[in-house]
Amino acid sequence: MRALRLAIAAGLLTLGTLAAKEFRVGYVDYDQVIAKYEAAIDAKAEMDTVRAGFEAKAESLKADYEQAKEEYESQQLTLSEEGKRAKNAEVDQRKRRYDSYVADVYGKGGKIDQQYKELIAPIVAKIDSAVAKLSEDEGFALILDASKSGVVYAQSGLDLTQLLLEDLNREFAPVGPSGSGKKVYALMPVFNTNDLASQDHVGRDIRNFANQLMRAQPKVDVVASAKVDLQLSAYGIQGQQVLLDKALDAGRALDADYVVYGYASKQAQRVQFELSIADVRLGTFLKSEKGDASRSDYLQQQVGSVVRVLLAAVDTH
Repeated sequence: MRALRLAIAAGLLTLGTLAAKEFRVGYVDYDQVIAKYEAAIDAKAEMDTVRAGFEAKAESLKADYEQAKEEYESQQLTLSEEGKRAKNAEVDQRKRRYDSYVADVYGKGGKIDQQYKELIAPIVAKIDSAVAKLSEDEGFALILDASKSGVVYAQSGLDLTQLLLEDLNREFAPVGPSGSGKKVYALMPVFNTNDLASQDHVGRDIRNFANQLMRAQPKVDVVASAKVDLQLSAYGIQGQQVLLDKALDAGRALDADYVVYGYASKQAQRVQFELSIADVRLGTFLKSEKGDASRSDYLQQQVGSVVRVLLAAVDTH
């Protein structure tokens, strides 16, 4: 029995040693990743802009309500009973409009929550996916979030934060003339020409579709949208339509061969847009092509058709 117990103990010790060798635990500082991941920076900036727009509208509605309330209080001694009722009804209407807007925007499942899901949630999902791939590639069985768990001590080589950032930001690496024969394209923001297009982020969707389609081409490199937007910001261009001259200026600064720019509008379910392409090296306009999607779910197909026409214009140039 004693010999059996010793054998079992030795076996358990061996298994424990093997498990210790195979079970690797690493950690990532998510706060640092979100602060330095360029897609997250871009999404946060857009979220801040959206939130500022909602706040401005809320302040405007609140000011309307408070103004009506002050007018009623200052005039009620001189108003008739009918006038008081009318003025009081106006105050109530403006307060209801303000309260309704605040609930619609800031309430659970409201516009702020919807914008967060649309802008931030995909970034978090992409980070999580990159962590999963990193754990598999590097042989880690468990990766902790250091921003939450508060790692006090860890051996060197277990902090995967920088490795993760390098992987995530690889698509945002500066691009210039390619030695592989690829041409470099910079896609400007697609300007929304009416309120419905802005509300539904039509221009952003068109740009994203075009970006994905162009990246899939074998002889094409695309400058990261975050870098394009940063360059335009340096020119003081934010929320404005990018025309040929500024598109070319940005393209030169980004060392691109071609620039794509355009605009979009939306009426009911119909989206109409136009994209143009220009040669940065020569400073010349090449081609414009219009797209028309009768329904939003046809938009990606239409963008694909337009992009193919623009790329064909480059090939024949």
